[in-house]
Parts: sequence; structure tokens; C-alpha cells
Amino acid sequence: MVMWIRTYDEALDLWQYFEGDEEGWVLRQVDLRGDDGSPVTAASLEEVLRYQERADIATMSRYEEQYGFVAEGRLTGWEDAPRAGAISAEEFERVWLDARLALGANAPAPGTDR
Repeated sequence: MVMWIRTYDEALDLWQYFEGDEEGWVLRQVDLRGDDGSPVTAASLEEVLRYQERADIATMSRYEEQYGFVAEGRLTGWEDAPRAGAISAEEFERVWLDARLALGANAPAPGTDR
């Protein structure tokens, strides 16, 4: 079952939104600055893997510069983090679309090949 969560990283002053698969691996991630809510990251594991499979280093570099990185590792222990909680799929999609648009691209629907 897919999960959607939001956490707050006090050290970085970032709200982090994650979409994770049934095993807890991050599928998509959005980071918003805590002070003004502006997006810093809106990255998709599917997109990253597609570029890596093509060994397209130039495109991968541009992607990371524009959208950031997807967190490595599983989403574990987030329940104990301050200000963390589960969110709805609709809330995640709203944040995802807003962040992708702000970072300069149309957000592809999950599972589409662009």
C-alpha cells in the first residue's frame, strides 16, 4: 500500500513530503522551505531511474539541478519525528503539482513515460 507522509526537518527548516511504496521506499519527494513554503525539491524515483538506465549523465545532472534528489533508504521511524504525520493522496498531489510547476515543469502523472 502506498503511503503519503509529511515531516519537518528543524535543522534544515524544511517541510518534507514523501510518497512511499509498500516497503517504505521513497517514490516521490517534495521539500518546501519552512519560512516561505517555496519548493526546493520535487523529485521522482521513476524519473531518476529512467535517466540512469539511459546513462544520460547530462540530462541527469540537469534534472538534479532543477528538481533535486530523492531520499535514499526507507521511510522508517518517521512516526516518532516531531510534527510528522500521514497525509492524504490528494494533499500530496496538490503539493507535488504546485512544486513541479514552481520549479519549471509540468508534472507528469505517476506511471507515465515522458
